[in-house]
Amino acid sequence: MLQPLLIRGEWTSSPELRPLHSPYSGELLAEVAYARPEHIRAIIEGQKQAQAAAASLPVYKRYEILSRLLTWLEENSESLARLIAQEAAKPLRYARLEIQRAKVTIGIGRDLVRTMEGEILPGDVAASGAGRWILVRRVPSGPLLAITPFNFPLNLVLHKVIPAVVAGTAITLKPAPQAPLTAYRLAEGLLSAGWPPEALSVVLADIPLAEELVRSPAFRILSFTGSAAVGWHLQSLASRKKVILELGGSAAVIVHDPPNLAEAAQAIAEAAYLYAGQVCISVQRIFVQRHLFADFVEAYREAVKNLVAGDPLDEKVHLSSLIDQRSFERVQAWLMEARLGGAKELISPTIFPEKRLILPVLMSEVPEEAALAKEEAFAPFAEIRAYDSIDEAFRLVNLSPYGLQAGIYTQSELLLKRAFIELEVGGVVHNAPPTLRIDSAPYGGVKGSGIGREGVKYATLEYTEPKALLW
Repeated sequence: MLQPLLIRGEWTSSPELRPLHSPYSGELLAEVAYARPEHIRAIIEGQKQAQAAAASLPVYKRYEILSRLLTWLEENSESLARLIAQEAAKPLRYARLEIQRAKVTIGIGRDLVRTMEGEILPGDVAASGAGRWILVRRVPSGPLLAITPFNFPLNLVLHKVIPAVVAGTAITLKPAPQAPLTAYRLAEGLLSAGWPPEALSVVLADIPLAEELVRSPAFRILSFTGSAAVGWHLQSLASRKKVILELGGSAAVIVHDPPNLAEAAQAIAEAAYLYAGQVCISVQRIFVQRHLFADFVEAYREAVKNLVAGDPLDEKVHLSSLIDQRSFERVQAWLMEARLGGAKELISPTIFPEKRLILPVLMSEVPEEAALAKEEAFAPFAEIRAYDSIDEAFRLVNLSPYGLQAGIYTQSELLLKRAFIELEVGGVVHNAPPTLRIDSAPYGGVKGSGIGREGVKYATLEYTEPKALLW
């Protein structure tokens, strides 16, 4: 299959073609086109017209587009799930779950487009405004440049695309090169639903050309989801833009007199290793009361025995290949560094190099200077520690330079309230792992985990500006 570029609604060939292989099977999935300088120029030069086309859509048209897109997704659910499993090595059970979440994401946007609130304010708060009213309406900020990761190749793309449709913002999308085909399929669906062709581009591009898009003043919004290092670098290039960064995490969970220890261990184990830990809120750090530690580790080990690794198209599988060779080699190097630094393996990995497959790892006493203690693992890895007081647990969670989400298992309402106030994260999850995300909620982090918020309503607010009429 040949996958061309989509430039302002037109499928465009390029002499720059690269093979895309399935991470697990090695099967050739497509020859994928990459942008040349002339393609980037065409996108940039067309943004004024693109934005005019998007902003001119009345509310009822945007509602109809989102309704048709939802129907399209329902009709193509299984083929899209299998495509995600093939190109991103996401186990089919989780690919199907992503499809279900994507339906919710579109539905939230469809409902929101009719209810985006403005307001009317009295003008006579000052003598100069006597007899006047103030009408406030939200208007699109301008063209959007969206850069998305491989791990949720549909739903994380939709978390940028749907708010853009609601807001009336032209869309240029650069999907992850490891898994771009789902984004192109979504673009087909969006065009067939009636989105203005000139207001949609989807391109793969090497770093210098992608950075040219980021620098261009033609784009007024940059929304990036990916690694912290790349995200903060792009922010430095994106002058005079709104920038929304959803970056990495090292998600922590506290286990403090939970309602059911075995159930907590089961849920946390799956949340640590599902999709080989390639989720930004995958459980990476586990903090357990000392008197519960031994029982928790035993229950956790039993839970891990029930996790199945292998072919992502197998419906029983929970984890499969890491996305690429670079990630595979990085994870192995970080595990070796932790071992040499004195970390103890409570669950030792089995590694299958030919499939880039690493089975679950659980460590304790990872040295503070090790990469696995400081950085986002994005791997089937978790670290566990015992603590003596809840103050110590909160301190350990907050030691991380990241702050995306955290979980706490407790029966104490007081401790839950303290966790909500004291944990330095964008969201706290009660009696579930921090991997839980509900697509209507604001989502984003603090510290090294980014700026701004996603979630359809909250991203739409990021993509719009209040405009006032005084009359």
